Amino acid sequence: MIIYADIIRISLCFLIEKNFLKYVYIYTIIVYNKLLPNQTNTSISIIIPLHNEEMRIERCVERLLSYCKEREWDFELIFVEDNSTDNTSAILNGFSLSESRIKILNIPTRVGKGGAIMYSALSLPIKKYVAYMDVDLAADPSELERLFEYIEDYDVVVGSRILRGDLLPIKRPLYRSLLSDSYSRLFRILFRMPIRDPQCGFKLFTKDIIAKLFDEVIVTDFAFDTDVLVTAFSQGLRVKEIPINWTDGKYSTVSVLDEIQSMGIDLLSIWYRSHLSWIQGKMSYPQKKGSIFGRLLFVLLSSSNTIKNRHLKCLKIKSEMTNQIKNNMESTKTINL
Repeated sequence: MIIYADIIRISLCFLIEKNFLKYVYIYTIIVYNKLLPNQTNTSISIIIPLHNEEMRIERCVERLLSYCKEREWDFELIFVEDNSTDNTSAILNGFSLSESRIKILNIPTRVGKGGAIMYSALSLPIKKYVAYMDVDLAADPSELERLFEYIEDYDVVVGSRILRGDLLPIKRPLYRSLLSDSYSRLFRILFRMPIRDPQCGFKLFTKDIIAKLFDEVIVTDFAFDTDVLVTAFSQGLRVKEIPINWTDGKYSTVSVLDEIQSMGIDLLSIWYRSHLSWIQGKMSYPQKKGSIFGRLLFVLLSSSNTIKNRHLKCLKIKSEMTNQIKNNMESTKTINL
């Protein structure tokens, strides 16, 4: 907002000197710097996880560079290459030769979308704001403007394909809409959070909360976005969900049946871990814990080897990733010395 002292100062100068054009010009400059979304002082790291994305990476890089330069942001594009076997790395390297704001992080072992995002955010220097999005740009980079409208008052701002507000409905295949709606309903039954679209991969964070938030997130694969939100609410962070425009991608690298199974198991695993933390007096999801439903579900999941094994698998992957980050940082310090 405009600083009131600036307005008073301008008004007094106008009354004293009566130099109208001069002070209208000063006032205009203040409005431009304070109010317009095209602020040159926006500092942001944008993370894009990748795995075998040679069909989409070129368009993604070109659009992101074009938009960020147009906005005159202080930006960097962090492409996290999650052990691809196609030409993704070669295409990226070509872009990076002529653009220093493109950062490429290669992960030697597959850690999943969430693992790739956490790996980069926890191991690299990041700017004032951190966003991540999918390589297909189903949400155009311009949608970040909607998120930036709220980031000053919140710690995390997330896009939503289900909330529409004054936006048009999103055109998606029927099976995708049913899957998304079913997941949303199950999520709200389990966690009772005011979030309609927990799996939308378009999120904006303030830098200060990243380290603690991602340190507590365990899931590295399909339900990573959900784990981020559950952990954020558990930590008492301020979270805002807003409608965004979204266009369904033309390509799919994920089997729908595998996605349904993995996301369902991960969602129950997140709930199981959160409820276990509550029983142990630790951080937990924000809802009434002592309900009959909660106790019965916990007993049921405790007897499920599938849920417990998924929980242990996630812990193992996260632990290995954390150790690798620490080792890389120690190696970097040694080289600098």
